[in-house]
Amino acid sequence: MGWWSRRKGSRTASGAAVSDRDASRADLEHLRGFARSRSGVEAFVEPATSVTQTTVVFVAGDGEWTRRRVASPKVAGDVARKLGVPIYDTNLVGYPQRMRDFDQRQRLNPTARGTVNATPAPSQTPQEQAAMMTLEVLAGVDPLPDDPTRDELVHLWRQARAKAHPDRREGKRDAWDKVESAARVLGLDN
Repeated sequence: MGWWSRRKGSRTASGAAVSDRDASRADLEHLRGFARSRSGVEAFVEPATSVTQTTVVFVAGDGEWTRRRVASPKVAGDVARKLGVPIYDTNLVGYPQRMRDFDQRQRLNPTARGTVNATPAPSQTPQEQAAMMTLEVLAGVDPLPDDPTRDELVHLWRQARAKAHPDRREGKRDAWDKVESAARVLGLDN
């Protein structure tokens, strides 16, 4: 199987079921473009969880960063090595301080960007970003834009609910409960 294959029923390292939305060619191209257009880039692999696939965060020298899904830590390592980017495990080293500093600068002055093509800092909290990713994975769709509208979030929620409904999962409610929990975090349940 290649990097960009889409297999149904894939599982995380812990054995939990994951959506068939694996890393796409666009995800990998985005990472390559980010690394080529910025200096001092390092990669930080985030492990798969019960609801999300493995992700990798590329952090530039000025702290600007981007996150994308990858099929596995091995794929993240292969991409980083081909680009000449050092790669680290976030469980071992955490995240660099420059990344937090960049986010702080963006919150204080969102118009002051280090580069012309800088990715805007998301307006969601980390919990809201995790909830969005949970809905994306369970719905089996590509990631939403960094600052989605309420209509986009509601549409994503409905897609995730349709796929996670207990009637479609032999009465199992685990995915349904995750969808509803994510909706509460995003304020979609009111």
